[in-house]
Amino acid sequence: MNMKFYSVWLFFLVYMCLNISPLIAGNTGKLAGNIYDKNTKDPLVGANIVVEARWEESREIPLTSPTGASTDLDGSYFIINLRPGEYTVRASYIGYLDEIKTRVRVDVDKTTRLDYELSEQLLETEEIVVTAYTQETVEKDITATKQVYNISEVQSIAGVQDISDILELQADVVDDHFRGGRVGESSYLLGGATIVNPLNNQRAFNPIVTGLDQVEVYTSGFSAEYGNAQSGVVNMVTREGSAIWQTRLEVAGVLPYYKSWQGSPYSQENLVFSDLLLNPEEWLKENPQEPGKPLWDRGYGVNKYIQPKWPPNTREDSLRIAEFGRIMWLQSARDIGMEY
Repeated sequence: MNMKFYSVWLFFLVYMCLNISPLIAGNTGKLAGNIYDKNTKDPLVGANIVVEARWEESREIPLTSPTGASTDLDGSYFIINLRPGEYTVRASYIGYLDEIKTRVRVDVDKTTRLDYELSEQLLETEEIVVTAYTQETVEKDITATKQVYNISEVQSIAGVQDISDILELQADVVDDHFRGGRVGESSYLLGGATIVNPLNNQRAFNPIVTGLDQVEVYTSGFSAEYGNAQSGVVNMVTREGSAIWQTRLEVAGVLPYYKSWQGSPYSQENLVFSDLLLNPEEWLKENPQEPGKPLWDRGYGVNKYIQPKWPPNTREDSLRIAEFGRIMWLQSARDIGMEY
């Protein structure tokens, strides 16, 4: 009995180990660059780089645990495991003025280049603050087709509430079809873990944007680290708590329009020409927009296959054909919501 029990558990563990492949998606970015002397262009060895603060909702929030690095013999440095976002970064060196660059953007799975040229401190002055820092728009090292969305930027777009709304901003993604691929061929990752339903291989739920920091959308050229993905990859980085309370209130409404404040536009009370159109005699008159043709020949289903020449030979035939036009008009009105 015990042997069978242990055998079943051993088989189960081996099965799980063979069928569960670890899927580790990037959730952090990297900061790298060089520090030089502004005049001589020589590298500064042992200069300090410190990430001091993080920007959230256009506010600078000091980090409780600043992180940083020092330059090597070539004046180069790198800082890894930075969460996506915007940061304030300070460069300092003995005998040189400190230089601060604000709102330095760090993206997931990407190295942000940040170089400094420090000036010698001849007099006692304050540090240099670069508030208009912008990084290069062309990524030289990118090998994939991807788009990175900062939630702080897309939240200002009306109607963006969950991940489906963000994907609708992509020109090559339509209803979860990535560049013409089938539904279920894409991989969705939240905080490094997949949220794909194994039964149908589709996204299990739609994460709301208020719980995310950044969304990375790959439509081609993604690497093997993202597992079993054929059409696209959506990598969502979750938001972490901070020492400052933040509250966001969204209010949506619909402007008043004809149906809401005056009833149905197809009712006899609101339609000015309702009484005329319900009278078959009016359908016998000439169409003012197309002289020589009757009013019922205006695309309501009465065509040359069921109508005689116009005008018909007898008045009875005329009224019968006009009745056809009136009925087809009523049918078209019902199709677009006459019974409001």
